Amino acid sequence: MASMLRLDRPGAAATQSTTDHLRVVSYASDETVAPGTVFSLQADITPGDGIHVYAPGRHSYRVVSIEIDPVPLLKTTRATVYPPSEIYHFVPLNERVAVYQKPFRLTREVVFDASAASQETLRGTSEATIIGRLDYQACSDTFCFAPVSVPLSWTVKIRTLDRERVQP
Repeated sequence: MASMLRLDRPGAAATQSTTDHLRVVSYASDETVAPGTVFSLQADITPGDGIHVYAPGRHSYRVVSIEIDPVPLLKTTRATVYPPSEIYHFVPLNERVAVYQKPFRLTREVVFDASAASQETLRGTSEATIIGRLDYQACSDTFCFAPVSVPLSWTVKIRTLDRERVQP
């Protein structure tokens, strides 16, 4: 099962989670965000020795992904950004699939809604915690483990937009 540890990281705080198969350090690209500003939720993932997780590709295995719990004020701007993968050859089935066996980073861009109504809702809020998870299926050279969902969270400070004009 996963264990979590809070870390200090330049820019934003990071959380480390460890499972039987991998270590993940999650953090936001920005410590402080304002409505309408796009920022990234990131996960640095290190598979264990002899372990691989699945990258997007032409196969039926569960692809490693960052999933964000829906929040009305938070929008995702695009799908998870994946780094290049490598091809793993599973000799017993003569199968070749895209995987990650070395440390890699997943990124998910998000933005808090900048509408007047959303800004009013955020007024007086000093920080927000975004909840999500890392979904994956890990395999070794001989065994595929059951799919896993690791809880993740990212906390950012909220800066409200100043909409009042300064009088000369």
